Amino acid sequence: MPSRKSTPAGAKKKPSSFYMRRMRGALAEAGYVKHESWVLPENRELLKRLEKRLRQPLLAGTFRLEEYMSAGEHWTIDRLYGALQALDEVTSGEIGIGLVQGAEPSIKLEMNEYGGLPIYLAVVGEQIIVDSVLVDREAIADVARFNDAVLRSRELFPLSSIGIETMPNGQTVYNMFGALSAASSLTNVVTEVFTLVDNLQRAAEAFEDFFK
Repeated sequence: MPSRKSTPAGAKKKPSSFYMRRMRGALAEAGYVKHESWVLPENRELLKRLEKRLRQPLLAGTFRLEEYMSAGEHWTIDRLYGALQALDEVTSGEIGIGLVQGAEPSIKLEMNEYGGLPIYLAVVGEQIIVDSVLVDREAIADVARFNDAVLRSRELFPLSSIGIETMPNGQTVYNMFGALSAASSLTNVVTEVFTLVDNLQRAAEAFEDFFK
């Protein structure tokens, strides 16, 4: 898994639970209510987009999924960065984007509708890795029990895994990540990003009792 080299020495990554609480608080203050829905996996992205429309007072017009370009060949980090910049969610400001330079350059997405939750993408050989910090190990009350719970959670978070990584500043964190082929279409890359965001939110709620 690629390391993010942009973390200043001594600085700590905020866990995903921090961004989830910020996002939920902002939505509650705006008057929105949470409603759980069960859909087929292939319709998850459609539901996400429809949810954004339903946050408006009226739902007008028709609902249509954007057909994103196909990669055609293996992505490089620069090509992927350029393609992601053209997404409606990026141009509208819903998602912030930046290119992180380092030994292994990566793309940083800031999911502004989720309190600024950072998601990183890197092209590593034949794969694209999409990942984010779930929680700092120091924020876990009982590491052994938490590790056991994580190892038993494989079926809870489809397409995502949880691992441990030591950051350049020495901070040890639990990362949630997904991987897909570097030849994947842009649609699949974007779906992987939103799947990870969804799984981070679910993991932050599922493991909340383990956090200090």
